[in-house]
Amino acid sequence: MYNKIVRPSLKTKKWEKFRDKILRKYNYLCQESLRYGISEPAEMVHHIFPVSEYPELEFQEWNCLPLTNKRHNTFHDRKNDKVIGQGIFWQKKRKREFLNFYKNRKNEIL
Repeated sequence: MYNKIVRPSLKTKKWEKFRDKILRKYNYLCQESLRYGISEPAEMVHHIFPVSEYPELEFQEWNCLPLTNKRHNTFHDRKNDKVIGQGIFWQKKRKREFLNFYKNRKNEIL
């Protein structure tokens, strides 16, 4: 089974404040559940593009999604933490924001 290491940033005030902002933005509701007409309280904030691969996206609002723990398990293979199923769906849904982020970043450097 995948040995999950908790990111140190999850224990910071900055993350707590950002997490609360995301939860408030979505009225504390699981966004995946709402796609199916079900209103469930969110239990965590998921990074659509994983911070392990894209640390620069950790505090990008468009990259975060409130979920229940149960729904979150449909986003990752828990044996290796690879993005699967609904995680891939949301990556495709947010592809425009992803591309714009890097396009804008490239323009800032130039």
